[in-house]
Amino acid sequence: MGAIEELISAHEIGRLESINLIVSENRMTDRAKAPLASDMSQRYAADFYSGTGPSRKITEYATELACRVFGAKYANLSPISGNMSLLAVVFGLTGVDDYVGRIPPFFPGGGYPLDYSVFHRQPLPLPFSDENWQLELEATVDLLSRVKPPLVVLGSSIVTYPMPVREVSEAVHAYGGIVAYDGSHTLGLIAGGEYQDPLREGADILLGSTHKTFPGPQGGIILTNNEAIHKRVEVLSNFRPLNGPTLICNPHLARIASTAILLEETPWVDYAGQVVLNARSIASSLREEGIPLRGVNAENFAELTYCHQVLPDIPLDQTRRLRDHLGRHRINVDGFLRLGVSEVTRLGFGEEECVELGRLVAELIKNEQKVPDRIDQRIIDLIATHQKIVL
Repeated sequence: MGAIEELISAHEIGRLESINLIVSENRMTDRAKAPLASDMSQRYAADFYSGTGPSRKITEYATELACRVFGAKYANLSPISGNMSLLAVVFGLTGVDDYVGRIPPFFPGGGYPLDYSVFHRQPLPLPFSDENWQLELEATVDLLSRVKPPLVVLGSSIVTYPMPVREVSEAVHAYGGIVAYDGSHTLGLIAGGEYQDPLREGADILLGSTHKTFPGPQGGIILTNNEAIHKRVEVLSNFRPLNGPTLICNPHLARIASTAILLEETPWVDYAGQVVLNARSIASSLREEGIPLRGVNAENFAELTYCHQVLPDIPLDQTRRLRDHLGRHRINVDGFLRLGVSEVTRLGFGEEECVELGRLVAELIKNEQKVPDRIDQRIIDLIATHQKIVL
């Protein structure tokens, strides 16, 4: 075994023999992973090359599946990441010095931290309530009506509540603007009819990454029901020789084939519904154990979370230390200490086990110096009994 193979083995052991609560990751079936190790992984799919007939049919089939699952007329699977999907939308629908409305990044806000100024666009932060962890709707509508940004991007990396898509879209459409919904974190829940339905609520575009709640390979997708918008964005995101600048030359055929398998095989409704139930179970358990959560003062939402994320309200100067502490006990989270249940849901965790998982996380947070042996043993038992994807 070479050095690289040894490192791969160490990765497999470290990640697959743990409980993964990282909000931006998921696990794929062997069937969906197979194309990524096939001959397709190093081939082009453009009709400029001979021998690409099956490749083009794969892309056509994947596109049809995406349109069907998300109820969209047009789907673009060329972007190789959610970030590229967003850049294609921004470049395709705005010009130099245009404002782009967006959720402020991180705290408060939780929006995706794209630096629009690098690309000569002006970010327009939308008013956001740290206490309620959602947009301040009246102030947001007032700001949009005054500044009139041609593009508004709704969506967040740190999220528990649905966005006010309908109200924002009405305000933006009133002056001729466009609303894009960044569903990178919630795309799999949208596919299953949970969380919210942006294209039916007024958004012109749904974009996102395909490896978070959407349990596929790392990649991106752009969906719309507007042909004119689709064509404007496609110029930037789907390579055609001599057709101007593009962000993607090779869309990575193996990834598209893998995405098609995910679209075809996933029981979206059952999976998405269980994700939300599991997230609420962990949230309730943490709260009962005295762990503070973000957004609990929101009067317009009855539940602690409406998606896959649970957000402990712990000072940022402590979260990375606690992340490492949890990691030493085989529970993986990120540097913000967000908890995501997409992967454990795929592995068969239900509400009762997620209540217990919340208690285990709470005990680890409250007992950094001396962790009882029973906690580690229970974590090992949960890992051993949840090795196969069931949803």
